[in-house]
Amino acid sequence: MTGSRATRFGALAGLAMLILTAVPGAAQDTDVENTPVLLQADELTYDEGLGIVTARGNVEMSQGPRLLMADTVTYNQKANTVTASGNVSLMEPTGEVLFTDYAELHDELKTGFIENLRALLTDGSRLAANRARRTADSRKVMDRGVFSPCNLCKEDPQRAPLWQIKAVKVIHDEVARDIIYEDATMEIFGVPIIYTPYMRHADPTVERRSGFLAPTLGYSGDLGAIVGTPYHYVFDASRDLTIEPMLFSAEGAVLRGEYRQRFSNGRIDLKATGAYVDQYDTDGNETGDSGVEGSADMEGQFALNRTWRGGFEFEQSSDRTYLKRFRIGHEDVLTSRLYTEGFRGRNYAALNAYKWQDLRATTNPDDTPLVMPFAEYSFVSEPSSIGSRSSLDASLMSLTRERGTDSRRASAVYGWKLPHTTASGQMITVESRIQTDGYLASDLTATDGDQETTARLFPQVGAKWQYPWARRAGTYTHVVEPIVGIVGGPNGGNPDEIPNEDSRSFEFDTTNLFRLNRYEGVDRVTSGSRVDYALRTGIYGDGGGSTEALIGQSYRFYGQSAFEPGTGLDEDLSDIVGAITVRPRSEFDLSYRFRLDKETGTPRRNEFGVGIYQPRFALLADYIAIDESATDDLEGDREQVDTTFNLRLTETWSALANVVYDVTEDRLLRGRLGFTYTDECLLFGVDLESSSIEDVGVEADTRVMFRIVFKHLGGVESQ
Repeated sequence: MTGSRATRFGALAGLAMLILTAVPGAAQDTDVENTPVLLQADELTYDEGLGIVTARGNVEMSQGPRLLMADTVTYNQKANTVTASGNVSLMEPTGEVLFTDYAELHDELKTGFIENLRALLTDGSRLAANRARRTADSRKVMDRGVFSPCNLCKEDPQRAPLWQIKAVKVIHDEVARDIIYEDATMEIFGVPIIYTPYMRHADPTVERRSGFLAPTLGYSGDLGAIVGTPYHYVFDASRDLTIEPMLFSAEGAVLRGEYRQRFSNGRIDLKATGAYVDQYDTDGNETGDSGVEGSADMEGQFALNRTWRGGFEFEQSSDRTYLKRFRIGHEDVLTSRLYTEGFRGRNYAALNAYKWQDLRATTNPDDTPLVMPFAEYSFVSEPSSIGSRSSLDASLMSLTRERGTDSRRASAVYGWKLPHTTASGQMITVESRIQTDGYLASDLTATDGDQETTARLFPQVGAKWQYPWARRAGTYTHVVEPIVGIVGGPNGGNPDEIPNEDSRSFEFDTTNLFRLNRYEGVDRVTSGSRVDYALRTGIYGDGGGSTEALIGQSYRFYGQSAFEPGTGLDEDLSDIVGAITVRPRSEFDLSYRFRLDKETGTPRRNEFGVGIYQPRFALLADYIAIDESATDDLEGDREQVDTTFNLRLTETWSALANVVYDVTEDRLLRGRLGFTYTDECLLFGVDLESSSIEDVGVEADTRVMFRIVFKHLGGVESQ
C-alpha cells in the first residue's frame, strides 16, 4: 500500500504511529517507551506481511527528545530496527547533531551503528570517524576518529584545522561526559606533534569537574625555572578544592591551596600557601638555610537575616617580602577584619574588629595598631516640610599597639542641611555640624606612660551661594557658575591630648574645598572661620559630550591652621586648586587636577590622565608630579608615569604594552610587552616583563612568559 498525497499520507502516518508506539522499548526509560513515534515524509509504504514501514522524501522521525532526518527511513517491526540512508542527521537530547550517509539504529534510536560519522557537539566542536557504534550504555565507540573544536577554513574546508586529535579508537561516554582516546596523536596544522597511548578530557557539556588543571610553566631570572601542576577536586555542587605544588629551581617550593564553598545564606573562600624556601637576613643576603614560610587570604560572608549580615577577612604573611617574592600578592598592607553590619531604611550600623600587617620596609610592626571594637552608626532623615535633612554619625573605637599610643574614643557628629533655590536660579545651602568626642589615651609621647582623658565639643556653621548662568549656542549649552561659601567655627579644637589616628592622610583639592570639616576622619577638625570661593564653567553638548573646569581658593580670616606645612592650607590664604575634565564623546576623556602655589603659581601637585577607547585600540595614561614642598613625607620631587596601550592587530592577534616609569630617578619601575593569539579553539601568548623594584629577597627581575591553552584540553600558562 503506497500513498503520495496528503489525504493518503495522514492515514498511513497514523497507522505507522500506532505500530511504532506498540513496539517494546528499553526498560530503562519508561517515559520514552510510552512516547508516540511521530513520522512525516513525502511518501510512506507499509508491508503488512513483512512488518516493514518505509518512508521516503524529507523524512522526519521523532520519539521523545530525539529527531531523525533522512532521505529514506525503513522501520522493521519484527527486528525493531530503523535504517536510515541519504543525508542522515540525528539530533540528540544533549544538543549534539550526528551526520552520516547510512545508519542502523535500535531501541528508540539509542543504539546501533553509523558509517562515516560526522558529529557537531553542543559548543561547535566536531567529531568524525570511519565507523561508529552506539551502545546500550550511552557510548559512541568510533573507529579511526578525529576530534577538533577548531573551525574549518571557509576557503578550503579540506585543509587540516589549527589543531586536532586523531586516534585509533575514540569513545564518547555520554553518561560520564568524557571523550576518551586510545592510540592518539595530536596534530597542529596537520603535523603530528605528540603521541599518547591513552588520554581523556571532558566533553563540551561539562562546566566543572575534578581533575588536573593547566600546568604552570615559566622562567624567571630571580626564581629560575618554575613548574606547577594544580589539581581541582569537586566535592559537590557547592564545594571545591584546588591544590597546586610549585617548584622554583633557584629558591625552593611553594604549595598553594584554595577551598570554596557556598551556603544557602553565604559563602567562604579560603586561600593559603606554604613554602620551604631559601632564607634571607634583614639586609637581603642569603643565610644559606631553608625554612618554612606561608600566607593566608581568607574571606566569608553570611546573611543573618533580612537586616543583618556578618563576615570575616583574614590576610597574613609569615615574612614581609614573601608574597612579592613569589608573586602571590603585591599589597603593601594586609587587612584582617571581623564584622557584622545591618541595613534598614535610612539606618546603618556595624561592629568591626581590624588587624593590619604592614609589609613596607619603613615601618615597625610594633607600631601597627589593633582596633577592637570599632562600632559605627549612621542615619539620614527624610526631608522636612521646608526641605531640610538631618544626619547622625556616631562611633566607638578602642585602639591598641605594642609600641606607641593606645586610645579609646566615643564620637558623635550631628549634621543639618537646608538647600534652597530662589526664583532667579540662585542656589543657597545652609548647613551646620556639631561634633562631640570623648578620648582616653595613653603613651601620647615616647617617654610618657600616663593616661589622658579629653572631651571635645566642636560646632561649625556654613552657607554656600551658587549662581549658575547658562547660555544656549547652537548644539551646546555654556554654563558659568560662581560659588562662594563661608564657614564659621571656633579656634583650636585639636589639643595634643587627642591622638590622630584616622586623619593622617590628607590632600587639599576641589573635592574638599567647600566641606565644613575637610578631614575624612573625626580625630582632627578644621578649626577657625574662612571664606571659600571658586568659579565653575562647563560646556555641555546635546550629544552627551562635556567639558568642565573648576578653580578655587580659601581664605581663613579667624583662627589658626589645623593643617601641617605643605598641605596648602597651613597659612591664611590657601594654595589654588583646580580640576579640568574633558569628555567630548564616550570614546575619549581627559582629566587634569592641580594645586598651585598661591604666591608664585608654581605647580605643587599635578595629576594628568587620558583615556582613548576605540574598537581596535585603547590608551590609558596617568602622570603625577608632586613638589617636595607639598608634603613632609617626601625627600625631593616625585614624578611618575603609568601608561597602558591595548591594540587589536587582527581578528585573532592583539598586543599589550604597560610601562610604569619613575621620571624623578630616570628608571623603569615595571614594564610589560605582550602578544596574544585567540580564536575559538586556542589561546597563545608571549610576554616580556621587567621590574627594577628590589627588597629583601626580591631582586630586579626580567621574565619571559608564555601561555598556551587548548580548548577542552586545558593549557600551559607561565607564572
